[in-house]
Amino acid sequence: MKITATVFYSFQICPREAWFYYHHISSDSDHEYLALGRLVHETSYQRYRKEIFVDQLLKIDLFRGELVAEVKKSSRHIEAARLQLAYYLYYLKHEKGLEFEGILLFPKERKTERVKLTPELESKIESLLNTMRPILAADKPPPVRRTKYCKSCSFRDFCWSDEET
Repeated sequence: MKITATVFYSFQICPREAWFYYHHISSDSDHEYLALGRLVHETSYQRYRKEIFVDQLLKIDLFRGELVAEVKKSSRHIEAARLQLAYYLYYLKHEKGLEFEGILLFPKERKTERVKLTPELESKIESLLNTMRPILAADKPPPVRRTKYCKSCSFRDFCWSDEET
């Protein structure tokens, strides 16, 4: 079961959203927050921009020296971003035999954070993957569950079409 970095990241915020992505159900691509994220991604660190695709699962934004770098528009989902970057490091280590450290970049906040793949973090990634697999493989998405992120989610209308969020 191949899990993309987008699915892995989304699962940390909303398993239902991750299920949609895993099953190739697209959200509103014109959603304002997605457009803002693309803009930040395209205009930040242009000098270093070297997107690298790994096995059609990971899209590494850039390398900053010897660090795998991930660019995010804000630190709002910082724990999910940490885990996504750790997933990159885990995948590169276990599937490619490459060991790196990582750095999260939040250009609008002028903030950075280093991420190192420790044994504890590796164990957490493995546990998350084991939790994710049966949920993503299910025929139906997980039930709708309201969270504080629903208002800004690009799947909001899809999940809550009968209600007001």
